[in-house]
Amino acid sequence: MSTPQFSPRSADGDAPSRPGFSNWGRWGESDELGAANHVTPDAVLAALALAQSGEIVPLGQVIGDRDAPRNGAEPQHFMMRDAGDFLSGMTAPHGFQSATDHMSLAVHGGTTHLDALGHVWYDDTLYNGYSHTEVRSNGLRKLGIDKAPPLITRGVLVDLPRRMGVTRLDPGYEITAADIAAALDAQGIGLQAGDAVLIRTGWITAYGEEGAGYHGDRPGIGLNASEYLARHDVTLVGADNSGVEVIPWAPGTVCPVHQFLIRDCGIYLLEFLDLEELSRRGATSFLFVALPLRLRGGTGSPLSPIAVL
Repeated sequence: MSTPQFSPRSADGDAPSRPGFSNWGRWGESDELGAANHVTPDAVLAALALAQSGEIVPLGQVIGDRDAPRNGAEPQHFMMRDAGDFLSGMTAPHGFQSATDHMSLAVHGGTTHLDALGHVWYDDTLYNGYSHTEVRSNGLRKLGIDKAPPLITRGVLVDLPRRMGVTRLDPGYEITAADIAAALDAQGIGLQAGDAVLIRTGWITAYGEEGAGYHGDRPGIGLNASEYLARHDVTLVGADNSGVEVIPWAPGTVCPVHQFLIRDCGIYLLEFLDLEELSRRGATSFLFVALPLRLRGGTGSPLSPIAVL
């Protein structure tokens, strides 16, 4: 395996410089898996061994649940056939009856979802040097979510509210590398290549609470924590907020964590998690399973990740 290379940078005026780390070329010029390359068969087997009780903890939100945080339009769910059709005269051959439905949703609009490596870019260039011309009106020709493999690996919960003795972190709180390192040290674990790092901010509890301002400033990681995670060769970073990263962004930047982790490092971001039950159980490391839909050219995928304890 070659040493990670530096990817091209551009001047951003007064914007903070991006970390000098990149996974471009690490797995070859044609790589589209990114940091999923760290999830080797050995890593999968080691993760499977973490399951001790067999208890399953869902980490995703219920699609269409009005109490679930979202960002944008609600998913649209329509019945194509229901009991009313049979009551109004639809035949039931040999007594067979069934219901069918249709759902329409914006992948990045509020459901628990995984970002594809072609979701964001800068300097007209995507992860690993692919041109932005690979992003077409009918989807991504490179780095689409269909290229993301099933992710079965070790999950690590970084439970910051639990460590700090609060319900949730304050709006605009930037989680630093020192915060993550201290939490992991208190939990007695270290990061490993291929880990899925799930960061609990508690921000999900702000949704629907009067005066909480869920869609305003919110806690999350900044570039300092992002570089720390990238240099530990994690595969995925997830959080229980709407975008993993802290808002407000640093002056002169837009989605700097997305740009660095996805475009520079090929690390997957998992958004809108529900980590409350995992926290209540005091989980630290566990078997993590996330199976993105194989949507040809998709910029992301809704999914229902789980932790197996």
